[in-house]
Amino acid sequence: MTRVSLSIMAILFSMSLMAQDNVNKSYEYFNEAIAFFKEKDFDTAIRYYTKAIELNADYPKAYYNRANCKLNLKEYKSAIKDFDLAIKYDDKFAKAHLYKGYAQMQLKEYDASLISFDHALDLDPKLAKAHLNKGTVLMKQKEYESAIQSLTRSISFNDQQATAFYNRGICKGRLKKHNEAIRDYGSAIELKPSMTGAYVARGKAYLKAERFEEAIVDFNKAIKKKSGNADFFYYRGYAKLAIDDYNGANNDFGSALEIEPKHKNALINKALTSFNMKKYENAAKEYGKLCGMFPDKAIYHVNRGISYLRMDKYNQAVTSFNHAIDVDDKMPEAYFNRANAFSQLNKGDKACEDMRAAGKLGYDAAFGYIGDLCK
Repeated sequence: MTRVSLSIMAILFSMSLMAQDNVNKSYEYFNEAIAFFKEKDFDTAIRYYTKAIELNADYPKAYYNRANCKLNLKEYKSAIKDFDLAIKYDDKFAKAHLYKGYAQMQLKEYDASLISFDHALDLDPKLAKAHLNKGTVLMKQKEYESAIQSLTRSISFNDQQATAFYNRGICKGRLKKHNEAIRDYGSAIELKPSMTGAYVARGKAYLKAERFEEAIVDFNKAIKKKSGNADFFYYRGYAKLAIDDYNGANNDFGSALEIEPKHKNALINKALTSFNMKKYENAAKEYGKLCGMFPDKAIYHVNRGISYLRMDKYNQAVTSFNHAIDVDDKMPEAYFNRANAFSQLNKGDKACEDMRAAGKLGYDAAFGYIGDLCK
């Protein structure tokens, strides 16, 4: 063998040793990166994965792991680029497709994410998280039946996923299958008792199913876990109002308003509850707040006027009905009730005129009074 041939072989052997050294060093950086990842030091982990890649450019797991660091840092676009590189060097890498889809989902690139999840499932049909994420995207797209199918597949491969049951419950609720939704929320709670959102969602499903006592129990638990949420008190108050527990409802609506003074639904229902409890002065004040918040809503002016009527404050009642008619001059209830106020103030002509106006607008109750007022 010639000296030249031997020299070439020596160079090639030397290059081979160098390449192997690079690969070995790349593995060392990779393992160090894993340690930093476990400590949640994602920036440092990224630096070490990058060093591993610089020494071994076709290292799919390094790209994949670096991408997962970026997911944790919410650097979704950059993560997608790394997942693409992982897939480039290993086209059978199902989880790279899965988490690429997750990053696309976070960017609200829903159609693209569905393609990625389908690629993942083509490679691994039992990949529960791919079914879960696909179902979640379909839910966001309001494709509830298809979402339920994907979420059910996810559960069939891993029935320990609280999120899968929770999301399937949401889909069933949107399809008005409230009792089925309740069962799914219950499964989510069994798997993850700390899941406050599942108690709230089940409580709302109980409300829609008119299972008010059970709704109260769930909102009790939600409030215990998170007492600063006005909605939780509002929904519990709504359930109590439905079973005629006016004191309890009034207290809950009050608590909601202490947390969020402009909580519209709490204020509406507190005013209604005060009226039902014959606390007309409170009702007038509460409807007054609604009139201030929503001056163009005639019904609040009418209800405040009716509260004044019940307190025999006829002039204040007339003022409220005047405001209602200024806002909506086709509202028969405003004329009918103003007629009653005028009658109590011995203004018979005005009472007659208003009662006729209510009748012309189709308010049937007015016809029983027109004869007496318009003699």
